[in-house]
Amino acid sequence: MKSKNFLRVLLITVLTCSSITNSFACTVLAMKDANGNVYQGRSNEFVGQQPDALTYYPSGTLIQSVTPDGKQGKTFNTKYAIFGATLKGMTPNAKQETLHEAVNDQGMSITTNAFMGNTSPTITQPAEKVLSVMDFGTWALGSFQNVEQVKQALKSKEIDLWLPKIVPMGNVIAPLHFAMYDKSGGSIVIEFDGGIHVYDNPSYVMTNDPALPWHLQNLNDYADLTNIDKNSQKFNGFEAKAGSGGIALRGLPSNQLSSGRFVKAAYYSNFARKAKTPEQAIFTLGHVMNNFDRPLDISVDEPVKGTFSTVFSTTAGVGSESTYFTVLNDLSQGHYYLRTINSLSFSKFDLKKMSALKEIKVVKFNAINAFTKTDATELFLN
Repeated sequence: MKSKNFLRVLLITVLTCSSITNSFACTVLAMKDANGNVYQGRSNEFVGQQPDALTYYPSGTLIQSVTPDGKQGKTFNTKYAIFGATLKGMTPNAKQETLHEAVNDQGMSITTNAFMGNTSPTITQPAEKVLSVMDFGTWALGSFQNVEQVKQALKSKEIDLWLPKIVPMGNVIAPLHFAMYDKSGGSIVIEFDGGIHVYDNPSYVMTNDPALPWHLQNLNDYADLTNIDKNSQKFNGFEAKAGSGGIALRGLPSNQLSSGRFVKAAYYSNFARKAKTPEQAIFTLGHVMNNFDRPLDISVDEPVKGTFSTVFSTTAGVGSESTYFTVLNDLSQGHYYLRTINSLSFSKFDLKKMSALKEIKVVKFNAINAFTKTDATELFLN
């Protein structure tokens, strides 16, 4: 048990190194089908498997948060069921797991991405309104039906959010920001810089730092991008002809930096053909997310003295940031799909079928990988 806890601490510590070794990077996007239904995808790049479990929280689950001085903070029971990938051990006083990539039974999702250099908002309200940012996901998904309601709750100061220092990560202030989507097309990003910034996100895309306004401004430099191939051009007396289709993608960034992935995600989510059915839409979203999939050692980081950047490395002396899991969400139907680095196929989970559950249920990724059926919902029902 001690060895497992130690490895967990090491895994969390690796996240600290993201600002130095680029060990944590994710791409989030959403797309609509021909009928206006919303589908959200996310790839999770890291130097090891984190998180490693899916958790179902039924409606009525008790959530207890803490204040900066470790006292009882906001306490509430969820109105809506929540399902998603979860993390344990992020803060010493946490009463429940932290949602990493999750959805509620109302068709709203939240994704947590790395964002360095945060400063915590100032607490001005009594303890019963104070919420650790590590519990923000369960509060947002457990309390609201859509992103507009979340926006209004934050605007009206229903809670005071604070960002804890993550002790196993070297006392770094929680390095994260959030993207939220709902089945009606709502899309926001929430970031922290001494205050809480809630941005409407018409691009439907989020990666990592810099802040969202910078990424949107950067998209202006790609205003000429189009999916129309121009396969011939005359240079004086010579007519050049492309040997195949695809030249339109030449202007896309080829790097995997957050800025490059943001542009590429905006391109693919915008130009991919609008599917006519939910099944086709999930297939399309899966193909789009494959563009952000990285096997081990495609990019590697040399170790930095005093860090744990090589804990999960596959090559001596370096850490490899790879896609350890990918999630697809059909927000209208309540279908959640997961594929880990150890599987070729997505496993499907149906939130409506799980609605009969009355207690929290956790299933490890290893059990999902070993399950041979496409619909893995029964792992939560048995």
